[in-house]
Amino acid sequence: MHTSDVETQALTHAQSIGFAISLVDRVDLERRQRQVRRCLRLLGIDGLLNCEIYSASDLSWLHLSANDRLQALCPNFDTTPIQAYLSGHGLGSESRMVAEIILAMALSPQTIPFKTAREFKSALRMRRNAVDVASRTELSFDTDAITRPQAYWVYTKENGFLLRQRVSLAEGLERALCPDVSGSTYAFSCQRASEYLMLYAVVRELAKVNQADLHAVEEQWRKRALTGDDFLFRFLEERGTRENPMPMRYYIPGDRIWFKNPDDHSSDIEGFEGSWVIYLGGGRFCNLWDRQRPYTLEEKCLEIYYWSQCVEVSPAGVLWMNEVVVKERVQLALNDPAIKNPILQKMMVYRDPAGVYADGGCIDLSRDSFRSVHTDPLRAK
Repeated sequence: MHTSDVETQALTHAQSIGFAISLVDRVDLERRQRQVRRCLRLLGIDGLLNCEIYSASDLSWLHLSANDRLQALCPNFDTTPIQAYLSGHGLGSESRMVAEIILAMALSPQTIPFKTAREFKSALRMRRNAVDVASRTELSFDTDAITRPQAYWVYTKENGFLLRQRVSLAEGLERALCPDVSGSTYAFSCQRASEYLMLYAVVRELAKVNQADLHAVEEQWRKRALTGDDFLFRFLEERGTRENPMPMRYYIPGDRIWFKNPDDHSSDIEGFEGSWVIYLGGGRFCNLWDRQRPYTLEEKCLEIYYWSQCVEVSPAGVLWMNEVVVKERVQLALNDPAIKNPILQKMMVYRDPAGVYADGGCIDLSRDSFRSVHTDPLRAK
């Protein structure tokens, strides 16, 4: 989601937190404001938000931000208590997730701009779909024996797994990720799995709002899958920098997050350089290997810490991670604050730059969120 320099400057002057929806038509602005407030009231969250119209030059936008009550509920931008607060409001699971996303965005330490109401609605749906598919995902961790459902994917040495002709990319992604649909569990690295999760949400939304771009993306995956930075720059955007990092406990459901392994030695084992996850809401992060046991922030930090202590050497001289011992030590630490608290103090620190292993912890400076499917050039090249 990009704005012009004038829009960005205007939004900055208006307020530093929350999100803003541009209003192209300035006619009857008060009616639009009333409509939004009515929707917030139906979700039971109108008492937690400021909802104001701002204008500058020929621009108008609706700005939603956390009021004093929401900031008190979520001190220091900690969004993890939101779901527990909403659980007593009688909302269905879908409405509760929408409400959590809106409240978390209203706490954003940097204003999130949306060019249109359609763009905002698409962002909500993509985040909701990312959470849904991530909560159903269960995979086998294997950086060597990578597999996919053969009815949808074919492997090539040059370009990895490609989408077969005349099949749906959304179906192929879901069947690769979710055993409740495929009946099987496939082998992935966590980075590739995180790309599949985010891509699934994108193509589901493209099917709803932009069929031409959906076709282009499917054709791209029949030629060469976009991975790594190619994937990031095409479909996602990073919010937060070293100079202006995201608060450590600030997460919006549907965010993609990287936890770095700050230990130089254990990070040499392929697949243990860090961990890619999706934030599910309620202080939980997806567990790609056991969907019944999502991580808390504490559990993820403890797991990565114990990687440094559970490296073993095979008879062939190859380093490998004893994950059974990792799980045992994490459980011991969770039950003993004297063990847990010093570890969390060390790990809950912003990570060092790439390639640096000094005093940093495992917490990333940024969050990955979806680019607009309405205005960004998603067409495959």
